[in-house]
Amino acid sequence: MGTPITVVIAEDDQQIAEIQRRFVDKIEGFEIIGIAHGLDEARDLVEVLKPQLLLLDNQFPTGTGLELLRELRASGSSTDVILVTAAKEVDTLRTAMHSGIFDYILNPVVFERLQASLGNYSSHLDTLAER
Repeated sequence: MGTPITVVIAEDDQQIAEIQRRFVDKIEGFEIIGIAHGLDEARDLVEVLKPQLLLLDNQFPTGTGLELLRELRASGSSTDVILVTAAKEVDTLRTAMHSGIFDYILNPVVFERLQASLGNYSSHLDTLAER
């Protein structure tokens, strides 16, 4: 396998972030390069580390992941996003899809669902690399 896909986790709940980290560590081809517990920290990590993928929670004490997603898109960031959220509201998910997320996962995160999403993402990158 080639160079691992770099991932930043943005999740305000430290226990959930740790679970996500452990799940991603079990999936070949992915490397966690940062964990943010707030939106400002997430913004900084994406700007400085330029991960290929951001696992982004939606609810933070200071705002929403959707707001950060809009900022990233407006700034031209090439980081792809998988939204990890408890938000089952259709409008939230529709807005996220229109804002260019690759996928979304509803909390609580189940390993098999995360594994499937990351596998789809890896296949997507492979397809793009072939073109």
